[in-house]
Amino acid sequence: MTGSVHHTIYRSEDVPLGCIPPPEELEDTLHGLMKLNGLIIRSLEEIAGRGANAVTYRAGRKFGHEVAKYFRKIENIEEALVELSHILRGQYTFELWKPADKPSFIIEENGATFIYLVFHDCIVRQTLRRNGQEQGGPLCQTLYGYVVGAIEEITGRRAKLEIVHTGPNGCLKKLILK
Repeated sequence: MTGSVHHTIYRSEDVPLGCIPPPEELEDTLHGLMKLNGLIIRSLEEIAGRGANAVTYRAGRKFGHEVAKYFRKIENIEEALVELSHILRGQYTFELWKPADKPSFIIEENGATFIYLVFHDCIVRQTLRRNGQEQGGPLCQTLYGYVVGAIEEITGRRAKLEIVHTGPNGCLKKLILK
């Protein structure tokens, strides 16, 4: 039998926002995907070792850039972060945070500009908890890369995201702008 296999390629903007069955009926599917992702990450760590973080960060960053191409460009970092938080709702929720002694969310210290972000509801953290895995590893790096890529694409500024604190109900990150 000769011939070629035809593959349909879908662009993200062609995929409908609604789904059948409705999302509330997909909990078992979601939990299955969470388990699968945990096993994939565990396997990646076994094979790539410490390089797993770099691989997943890079993948997340590329994905963040790709998705954010469809967002409006915003130079104001606070406004860009609020918009990104609204867009990501349901996957990750985060809010800007500042220490009580700081007058602004945007902090300038020692020539660096940064903003603290508190991540609340996070599918990554829930996946890690479901699989008994620690936070901060390759799956978290995917999220960090995604946020950095999206912020870079939206604002046109280089960025980096660092862990300040991880916990069962929230994580504090430091978004460094360049």
